[in-house]
Amino acid sequence: MSNYNLILKKNFAGISGVLLLNIISSLAMVFAGYSLSFLVSAYEYDGDKIKALIITFVIELVIWISAMGIYYITWLLQAKLQQKIKNDLRRIIGEKISALEYGEFTGKDCGNYVSWLTNDVEQIYSQSFSPLFSAVENFSAAAFSLAALFMLSWQIGAAAIVLLVLISVLPQLANKKLQKANEARSEALEIGTESYKDVIMGGSVFFLSNLRERIVERISDTSEKAEKVCFRYNVTNATVQSFVMSVSMIGQIVLLFVTLLAVVAGSTATGAVLSVGNLSGSFFNGAGDMVQAFMTIRASKPLWEKFRKDNTKSTAEKADIKEIQSIKVENLSFGYGNQMVLENKNYVFNAGGKYAILGESGSGKTTLVKIILGLLPQYSGRVLYGDIEQRGADLESLYNKVAYVDQQVYLFQDTLRFNITLGRDYSDDEIASVLRKCRLDKFVDSLPNGIDTVISENGKNLSGGQRQRIAIARSLIRKVEYIIMDEGTSALDETNALDIESALLDDENLGVIIITHNLRPAVQKKLSAVLSLT
Repeated sequence: MSNYNLILKKNFAGISGVLLLNIISSLAMVFAGYSLSFLVSAYEYDGDKIKALIITFVIELVIWISAMGIYYITWLLQAKLQQKIKNDLRRIIGEKISALEYGEFTGKDCGNYVSWLTNDVEQIYSQSFSPLFSAVENFSAAAFSLAALFMLSWQIGAAAIVLLVLISVLPQLANKKLQKANEARSEALEIGTESYKDVIMGGSVFFLSNLRERIVERISDTSEKAEKVCFRYNVTNATVQSFVMSVSMIGQIVLLFVTLLAVVAGSTATGAVLSVGNLSGSFFNGAGDMVQAFMTIRASKPLWEKFRKDNTKSTAEKADIKEIQSIKVENLSFGYGNQMVLENKNYVFNAGGKYAILGESGSGKTTLVKIILGLLPQYSGRVLYGDIEQRGADLESLYNKVAYVDQQVYLFQDTLRFNITLGRDYSDDEIASVLRKCRLDKFVDSLPNGIDTVISENGKNLSGGQRQRIAIARSLIRKVEYIIMDEGTSALDETNALDIESALLDDENLGVIIITHNLRPAVQKKLSAVLSLT
């Protein structure tokens, strides 16, 4: 089932209700337009014309106010449904992102994903669901208007049908061009969002290099490139809409001309002229907008394709890693392009063992642990968790056993509690124990709301050492079997760094792998082995 059909099914009741109200609203508006002929009939009344006009005027007001009331209620319910559908769309996109392999996920800049959740959601709704409601509303308006025109005169109705064919068929010739232009616009907006984010995140570099003007230049260049593509889409869209509007205007003039002929011929009443003036607008605008709506829906197809679930991935059953007695690396080789980083490496990390990995920058220390974590699967050789080879292992079960503290710590703009627990349910005692082990307890006590104090964007209000301790606490609270730290205490002062590393190394049940360029003698004494990469 496509995502579009999935959302239609999930929101069937709400969508059906709004569509029904659109039909009722269209009927009410068309009847209100048709009822204008009542005023002319009242004017031609043989009796008390003033009384007849006043009564008819009051009736007209009631009809129009009722029609507008129905329209307003329809608009409110559609706005509520819009909120629900956009939330569903973002959930689908979130599921798409979370289902990506690590390599796929890191292959795109986060600006791309932000664009998916903002620009693409807005485009999908405005090009798939808004036009759906519009199409039904306008189809109803056109159908009811056509029926009213036939009621006034069959010649007027027949002329309306002939003109409808022109409005419906000719714009379809530009549909493929509109689809391509829409796809290009989506890509341009995605790239633009990524570039804007890049400029803002790197803004401090320009400030400190006294190059503030580069911020303006890069934002302007990005905007010009994106808007150039958007302009091409708008030109294509405007061309189609202008054609439809032109046919609509000509059609209204033709219908008015036919109506006047019918009045002269005596086949319809004089009041029909006023009604046709209103009904022809409803008919042609409704028909034209309906055609445009269907074209817009079809043009949104590339956006839906972007978030189609990938069903081609291997469905081979993966082995569940229940306990890791050792992590073995056998004849491991890996390179970036033509540059080999690791060649025929053999290491063993036993449960409860304490290890340090040393080496110069670029020697492959971080690469090695990323391979162990399954983040770089294009290696040759073998990586074994006990007797399970990585390629046949369920990596989700691996991450229940192994924690990784990256040298680049990321903190969410949420509470300190969330940044440690990541939303998992832990007792206050468990959290307090981890805070003490990571030397965070005094810091937390000093915060205005304690553990529930909100951290600013990526921890801008924290020091590098505090950020690293939070990352370590985030790993330890999970009670993993192994913890891998990539320069995990580099931002800490000597005393705190030694205290935290010693606490980890003194835990007999915890396997510890430390990547460091500063191996302290007190730490070295507690290690099972030191691995040197050259």
